Amino acid sequence: MCSSILGSNGMAQSRIIVNDDYEHPDNIEYILESVLMPSEDSLDFIQLKNEYNSLILHQCQCDKGDCSRCSHGGAYEYCPKGKELIQRQSKESCSIPILECNSLCDCRLDFCTNRLVQYGPRENLEVFNSATFKSKGVRTKVNIPCGAFICEYAGEILTISEAKRRLVNNKELECMNYVLVLNEYTKTDDCREEKRQVTIVDPSRRGNIGRYINHSCEPNCQIAAVRIDCPIPKICIFAARNIHAHEELCFHYGGEDQQVDQASDSKTCLCTADSCAGFMPNSSQFIE
Repeated sequence: MCSSILGSNGMAQSRIIVNDDYEHPDNIEYILESVLMPSEDSLDFIQLKNEYNSLILHQCQCDKGDCSRCSHGGAYEYCPKGKELIQRQSKESCSIPILECNSLCDCRLDFCTNRLVQYGPRENLEVFNSATFKSKGVRTKVNIPCGAFICEYAGEILTISEAKRRLVNNKELECMNYVLVLNEYTKTDDCREEKRQVTIVDPSRRGNIGRYINHSCEPNCQIAAVRIDCPIPKICIFAARNIHAHEELCFHYGGEDQQVDQASDSKTCLCTADSCAGFMPNSSQFIE
């Protein structure tokens, strides 16, 4: 799929190719990126809709397009072995907000080193029947370097009230729960962490290949918030270590907060990791 990219002068610069030709083995709508939930009249939805339709106006003016040191860059670096951009590997990388260059930036697409997620998921992934999890899962056909982008966890972006309603409904109907909650924090001057933004995505009805990636207490992938041209981040999955061909991909459903308490309705974890907690994280624990 192609989409036009406009420069700051309003003229078309180039075209970005979104490489996503994966299909669902299930009968749901396949989407290329997260979309807004169905419309409702609540104030929460109106606020979410306004954010969804907003643009990040901050732009770079890199004339050569390197962008590794521009106001957006710093989160990615080039991996010579894999010949691809990866998430920067350093102690500080986890604290670097990922803001990719976008359609307002003046940098050249063919030289920009700060565009990765916007091109879509990596190739050579496949949905398969996981014997470990007794469900569908995702594995890679080739080796993946640490820090490489896997795919977005795409689905419907929900309000907190709608997320709570769906969680209750899933429990009552004993349906599979796909709701994922991403909490972002910022540090105050006295080094306290305060919640800055909550992003909730549900791919149960509309989603992409990310919905099939299973949970593990010792995951080989991790999630990160990535913004391109919208204040609402994409929930993105990156390799947390070098991953071998034919290895199943997993991330911790608790995100960065992997020390979670067991809820009364938590499901049994099947990851078989040595440090397995024995139960799955419950999405309702991360919604306030």
